[in-house]
Amino acid sequence: MSLGELFEDEPAKNIDVVVEGRRVTAGPDTTAADLKAQVGLSEDEILTYRTPQGFEALNDDDVVATEVDEGAELQAQPLADSYVFG
Repeated sequence: MSLGELFEDEPAKNIDVVVEGRRVTAGPDTTAADLKAQVGLSEDEILTYRTPQGFEALNDDDVVATEVDEGAELQAQPLADSYVFG
């Protein structure tokens, strides 16, 4: 579900986020997997971000624009066998 679907009177929009120190634009339907591919990250990495409650992780199928705020800083973390942050 895109932002436009959530708020029918507001069109879906692009947001800018920072991935590993690089500012990139995520479209209204861009998933975390799409974003990783866009910046050249491995499929074996997971994108994380900080919230007031602590660290959160994006699943590959999460739509970035619906999960994080404009300007969010995302960090790549390696996945090891059974550990989230290898």
